[in-house]
Amino acid sequence: MGHNQTSSYDPNSIYFPSEEELAASLSMEEGLDAQKLLTPESLQKTTSDFTKLNQYVFLSPTEIDEEALAWKNGNPQLPRTLSESEQAARYQEKIRTMNDFYAKALEDVPKLSSMQLSHLRGNSFLGVVAHSYLMDYFVNLPESEKQIIETNLQWLVALRKAAIDEAIRRGK
Repeated sequence: MGHNQTSSYDPNSIYFPSEEELAASLSMEEGLDAQKLLTPESLQKTTSDFTKLNQYVFLSPTEIDEEALAWKNGNPQLPRTLSESEQAARYQEKIRTMNDFYAKALEDVPKLSSMQLSHLRGNSFLGVVAHSYLMDYFVNLPESEKQIIETNLQWLVALRKAAIDEAIRRGK
């Protein structure tokens, strides 16, 4: 008497990582570690490569040929860059494409087989784990890139939750 008894049941516990998800994340971590991909240098390079990819100017076949010829003749061209408006348009297009893709995936969750639901849940969890490895390296990214990454994380969490909810709805 005199003390507060509370239930130990947490309604969010259904969203805790499963044993399979934890085992898969440990296996992924071991694989990445064995390849030296979890070192600070590798994680920083991954983040830098993401920025470079977002700034890359895609060349037409003719432009590629012109650039190769310039290199061959000893006159390499300066790297091409995107204007601020082109960069902003690229980021918006990436977010739009990502939102369309994930919205369709979320819409299709009820149509998935039990095995597909399990894979969706596990793969989404691995995406969240991968994000956790890199998040300290995101701090110096431009805001538009942080927005892409955070939007992706939100979709991964939503897909995982939807897969769990659908499995529960089916009685699994």
